[in-house]
Amino acid sequence: MTKGKVGKHIKSLIIGFVIILLVGGTIYMFNKKNNNYNEALYAAGMNFDFEEVEPFLKHLSSSILDSGFSQDEINTIQSEFDIMKHNEVKEIGTFDVIYKGKPTKIRIEGEVHIQEGPKGVLLKEVVLYMYSFQELVDIIDEEMLKTEEEVE
Repeated sequence: MTKGKVGKHIKSLIIGFVIILLVGGTIYMFNKKNNNYNEALYAAGMNFDFEEVEPFLKHLSSSILDSGFSQDEINTIQSEFDIMKHNEVKEIGTFDVIYKGKPTKIRIEGEVHIQEGPKGVLLKEVVLYMYSFQELVDIIDEEMLKTEEEVE
């Protein structure tokens, strides 16, 4: 091989290697970003009357979580639901909590349904979705079921 052919061959190898690193790095970062705590795999969800969301979040904060949602966070969640339109689905946010002495996150999404009630009064219903790791989601789901039984 001549000196020129060797140089072109090395350039091609270097360019190929750089492309592989870029593609591999992009895939790694995408997976890392989307799997921070595997929350997407586990969710608890339930329909609430708009007025029931705050008491439920306070209940979780005082009875299930070591450190839960602050009043400011609960107000923010309620405010987001308050301004949502009929059939709108929205990610409300990800909140830092402490469960069994360990910091973790709960991501909240909601969907709002507005319907006409008695005497033409508009009623707002919230479908509350809470995402986290499996054990915590299972506990939240149990609490949602208890809340549903109490309301009935």
